Amino acid sequence: MRYLITAALPYANGPLHIGHIAGAYLPADIFTRYLRLRGEEVVFVCGSDEHGVAITLRAWQENTSPQTIIDRYHPLLEASLRRLGIEMDYYGRTSHPVHHRIAQHFFLRLLEKGWLERQEVEQFWDTQAQTFLPDRYIIGTCPHCGFEEAYGDQCEKCGALLAPSDLINPRSRLTGSVPERRPSTQYYLRLDKLQPHLVRYVQQHSWKPNVGPVIQNWLRQGLSPRAITRDLSWGIPVPLEGMENKVLYVWFEAPLGYISITQLWAQAQGEPQAWERFWKDPNTRLVHFIGKDNIVFHTLIFPAVLMAVEEGYVLPYAVPAHEFLNLEGKKISTSRRWSIDIDAYLEVAPDRIDELRFVLTALMPQTKDRDFTWEEFSVRINNELVATLTNLLHRLLSLLWRQGRAHKVQPTPLWLQHRAEAARQIGERLENYDFAGALDALMELARQANRSLNEDAPWHQSPEKAYEILLGYTDLLAAMGTLLEPFLPTRVAPTLRSYLGVPLFSWKALETPSPLLAEITLTQQPQPLVPKLTEKELQKMRDTLLPVSSEEKAPSQAAPNVYISIEDFQKISLKVVTIRKAERIPNTDKLLKVLIEAEDGLHTVVSGIAQSYTPEQLVGKQAIWVANLMPRVMRGVRSEGMLLFAGEGASALVRVAPEHEVPPGTPVK
Repeated sequence: MRYLITAALPYANGPLHIGHIAGAYLPADIFTRYLRLRGEEVVFVCGSDEHGVAITLRAWQENTSPQTIIDRYHPLLEASLRRLGIEMDYYGRTSHPVHHRIAQHFFLRLLEKGWLERQEVEQFWDTQAQTFLPDRYIIGTCPHCGFEEAYGDQCEKCGALLAPSDLINPRSRLTGSVPERRPSTQYYLRLDKLQPHLVRYVQQHSWKPNVGPVIQNWLRQGLSPRAITRDLSWGIPVPLEGMENKVLYVWFEAPLGYISITQLWAQAQGEPQAWERFWKDPNTRLVHFIGKDNIVFHTLIFPAVLMAVEEGYVLPYAVPAHEFLNLEGKKISTSRRWSIDIDAYLEVAPDRIDELRFVLTALMPQTKDRDFTWEEFSVRINNELVATLTNLLHRLLSLLWRQGRAHKVQPTPLWLQHRAEAARQIGERLENYDFAGALDALMELARQANRSLNEDAPWHQSPEKAYEILLGYTDLLAAMGTLLEPFLPTRVAPTLRSYLGVPLFSWKALETPSPLLAEITLTQQPQPLVPKLTEKELQKMRDTLLPVSSEEKAPSQAAPNVYISIEDFQKISLKVVTIRKAERIPNTDKLLKVLIEAEDGLHTVVSGIAQSYTPEQLVGKQAIWVANLMPRVMRGVRSEGMLLFAGEGASALVRVAPEHEVPPGTPVK
């Protein structure tokens, strides 16, 4: 069987966090590695989603261009995934010309086939920003659950897909103002006409228990035409006259990235037509790994597009969507600074990548939300990975090393059956997208071996008997080098194989109750495969990586007897800046949006000084800037750092500034 594996295209507007990894990229990688060990033909593609409002909003917050944003984050996203051992065949980007051509071709083909309808509609217009507002630029109260921060296209709390007109009390994310409605021309995909085809498709497939009900609920409600174009300056231009300044909706063009990236993979292989084997051969299984917020797009809308163009594309075989991974009991939110940044983790714990994979697999939110805590992180590593799994392997390796370097493989029939049955269970669970269950089957094999080794107690036997006992475990050791590969591929599995001088075996060989090889040769004195996680190491991770939520209020002032070291003070970057622009933030009494100049260019700071200074009083003046304070979004504006003012009340603040003007960016020492 041939497989095309995809993982959700991450937005190129920020770093990945542990929820992203557990929800899409880690399960896709485990599944791909397993299929390759089975000898299947597999291609695994992913890439950066570089259009849409998420990108333009980030660019607007940073006072830069969308191109600058995607060029910054695209290479970082790929590097993060590859450092985690995510074994993609190709990581592409939706800003590539190949992707633009494919998306425009699909649009024109849908138009030709009669699946698109032109409509004159009313859209929200921000009178202050003088622009049409894309759905994600509008927030308001969800009509279904009452959540007051729902977006104009979807409520993140209840998952309902929305139109901006559905929102109660809508307001602009740009300015906070109440938008007005203005006419606009858009094209709509007739999902209502495609529903009968989708019903037949859905009935022909089995779905995970957390996916099937979502699909059925949407079909019961009845699908409606959905806008396929939008008023936005950043994106893939609509290829029609009279549709200038309009782009293709990201929900439509981003999934087509799976096709364009596969084409780019084929070109990189020197076989430009090879992509068709994976997209137009019915013997291919297309499997999408995504989060639950993308279920509808991958099970109904993307299949509808593939059907409608009538070009022989395969439809998704399975969509093993995952629920959300929470952090310490709260939903992960980068905007509220409540997440564990993968890049930061890789910097703090570069030698603990397999450990993170182990814990995230055990906690994988397969059919319900799960919770990541640092306490469980420590327990899973020390009490399971170390005490049960790698301690077993280290004990066997160390005992064998004392006996010599070359050893016969002499497993008992019982242990051959144990190993073969464990491989069969792991494979069966992986093929049912039960990754936590597959890991548990592997751990049960280790627990079983630990019990057996303790009962055999070779350390209490004669040297001859002890060696005979140890030789009975050599096949298990060799097998573990492959059984661990889908889960712990960056250090543990390859190190074990290196110690033993054994290759990766086929999964079929693991499921067969026959010795894998006749002899193993230890290549070097073994060291523990995973060191115990110390309390000091855990505390460093927690202090560095566990953020302070923006919802947690800091005390209004420090206690008078609290001291910090000179080393702590030296961590603060203070610079002199020149204020180039200042303006009030609408619907607030205290906040000003201040544009400052430093040595590396312009930055935006939100400052609560509007009761002490008018914008005109600040322009051209200098101030002291805390440059390395964690950025945060306030009233839709990304604030970088803090300006220093002295005083007690909001209306009695005094600007802190140098005595004489100095070049912008001059450090304060």
